[in-house]
Amino acid sequence: MAQPLTYRVPAYVNESCFGLCIVERFDDKIPSGSNDLAVEVLHTFPNTTSPVKLVQFNNQGITERAVLKLYDRTHPGRIRKFEAAIWYELDQRHKTELRAYAQLESMQGTKIPRLYANVRIPLSVIDKGGKATPEEEEFLCIPGLLLQYYDCRKLSDLQLPGMAQIASGQLHVTWAGLAQRAVNAVHEINDLGILLRNYNNNAIFKRENGNDEPYIIDFAEAVFKEDLIEAWIKARERRGLAATAYPPWERDVDYWETAKNYRNLQAIADAFCIHLRRHGIRFLGFGLPDYQTIIKEIRWRALGGAS
Repeated sequence: MAQPLTYRVPAYVNESCFGLCIVERFDDKIPSGSNDLAVEVLHTFPNTTSPVKLVQFNNQGITERAVLKLYDRTHPGRIRKFEAAIWYELDQRHKTELRAYAQLESMQGTKIPRLYANVRIPLSVIDKGGKATPEEEEFLCIPGLLLQYYDCRKLSDLQLPGMAQIASGQLHVTWAGLAQRAVNAVHEINDLGILLRNYNNNAIFKRENGNDEPYIIDFAEAVFKEDLIEAWIKARERRGLAATAYPPWERDVDYWETAKNYRNLQAIADAFCIHLRRHGIRFLGFGLPDYQTIIKEIRWRALGGAS
């Protein structure tokens, strides 16, 4: 029988410095030669689903900064019933986000953070003096990701210019452009085969070359096109239909129908409209992809251009 979870704050939570174990490197920012990395905590971000910290570390004499995102089952606010169930939930969130960054590699460093490393906090850091077998360590450690850091702001924190600029109409142009770039970034994510289950401030904004630019984060609840297709094929097989009768173009059509229902792009647009409506701005001239046109073009190509 599963045992109820014992509430205890891990030792690392109250420490300004602690050690990470590097599971896999993805960037030269992470020093090579050892799988141990000492980090110093500069800031803990508030109001996050998972613990998120700004850390710094030494890489051959150069001080590097990164975001450390942890999948800690003891994080406050999490619904806890049994240890094994919570471990599975957090393990899946970690694996999902790691997989999403791999699939979105072409966007890393521009529209999404660059993934530096897959890491974990070992039991010896979580519980001072704690020892475990390799199998126990996998269960008791806290997995995490080291990600590229930018000084970003939420949409609600972006400053509006003065009333003179609002009256001139220039504000509409500026904000419409920013909203369009955010919509385009999320559409690119969808186009690469990933849907966002919920929009929860996934778009933050970094200052770059004098402009605010969208930066999409948080893929722990991503939904993958290939997983959807696999589920659809299994559902068809249960009805006695062969997978060969479900050609790739039909799968693409079903994916974009699902993307439309997830409303990722509409959620971004709604967030902008709600924010700006508070400041008396009623309309932004940006556009959303036409899903029906996307689907129509898929069918048109599949039928060899026949009408």
